[in-house]
Amino acid sequence: MGAAPDDEFVETLIGVYMEIDGLFSTASRQLGLTPQQAQLLCFAQHLQPSLGELATLLHCDKTNITGLVDRLQRRDLLTRETDPDDRRMIRVHLTPEGEAVTRKFQQAIDTTLITRFDSWPSSQRDRLAQLLRSATTALRS
Repeated sequence: MGAAPDDEFVETLIGVYMEIDGLFSTASRQLGLTPQQAQLLCFAQHLQPSLGELATLLHCDKTNITGLVDRLQRRDLLTRETDPDDRRMIRVHLTPEGEAVTRKFQQAIDTTLITRFDSWPSSQRDRLAQLLRSATTALRS
């Protein structure tokens, strides 16, 4: 007896997540990072977030963020800086070394994903990207 359509849908989404999570884990380990540290660096590259914003983005408690930021700061990958508009708020910024490591991580992910889908026609890749954008929007709501 086959899986119900909804069950197959959920299993497929979980399968995609697990595969991409595995790629993130491999790429981050090669750079001496945890996947969560790599995600934090990517967010810091684009947003210069506060610790509270990082907790929301990484779906974890703010106390976990403090430890993550401490470890990355000790490695000279990021700094904490007071927000010029609100002196009570601390934002994280990448150091030049942090920018280099983040670029390497993103290049590894880009290369791996592009290689895995290289045999797909561009129209099929474009359709998948459109569906994934819609799925991301649905998951955020």
